[in-house]
Amino acid sequence: MTVKVIATDMDGTFLTDKKTYDKVLFDRLFDRFMAEGIKFVVASGNQYRQIIQQFPKHKHLMSFVAENGGHIIENGRTLQEEFETVEAISALVNYIEKHYPDTVINLAGKASSYLPMSTPKKIKDLLSYYLPVLKYVDNLHPIPEDDYFKVTLLVRDELTFQVRDEINTLFADYQLTATSSGFGCIDVIPSHVHKGTGLDFLLNHWGYGPENLMVFGDGGNDIEMLKLAKYSFAMANAPQEIKNVANYQAPSNQENGVLQVLARHFLNESDL
Repeated sequence: MTVKVIATDMDGTFLTDKKTYDKVLFDRLFDRFMAEGIKFVVASGNQYRQIIQQFPKHKHLMSFVAENGGHIIENGRTLQEEFETVEAISALVNYIEKHYPDTVINLAGKASSYLPMSTPKKIKDLLSYYLPVLKYVDNLHPIPEDDYFKVTLLVRDELTFQVRDEINTLFADYQLTATSSGFGCIDVIPSHVHKGTGLDFLLNHWGYGPENLMVFGDGGNDIEMLKLAKYSFAMANAPQEIKNVANYQAPSNQENGVLQVLARHFLNESDL
């Protein structure tokens, strides 16, 4: 096995539903990775400033493909950033507010995230975990001055894929793409950006190829990186369409499936 880069999604993949993982086992694995020169990458739709809270001991020795590929960080240093235009964001916000007025809109900026003050308290409480730096604004017009990685929409569950498909049709000229794993959450990102492009950037940066890459994912925004990697694992809890893309299957996130697979192959020195 020639794995030199390991990349994992977070929610529904690396983390249990309670947002935990086996830290003792991870410490053992991380020591092995450092000894063997293996890069460990978190590839998530979440913000860098949120992700690193899960890795206080190791964050400066890890790399991150955050914001679904819009923000790439190595050892605490930003390597690449991709932003949406204010024109595109303004048009999207106008469309959502007109056609889906009960949708919660979050703007994920470089300096802060932004939510309308009118956001229901239960949603504010829910998002506080994901948005450690957050400003409330009276409304989103004009768009606050910042650079924006993405827009996140919280819609009614049954509307998730309808809204996603509408955005992908109507906002293609704005170079926006909507992606979702369901459950009412939609990330709208620059069309040329996804986790696959972020990992491809890092592979080139380090002089490796897809044959050196192992990835783990469970959702729609993991498809591109699963297609990229030779050693691609879908979680047991992933939808069948995601399992169809991956070359292998890992135990569920509730079983610390990512760590199980890594322990089997890197601590027991077995092979794929």
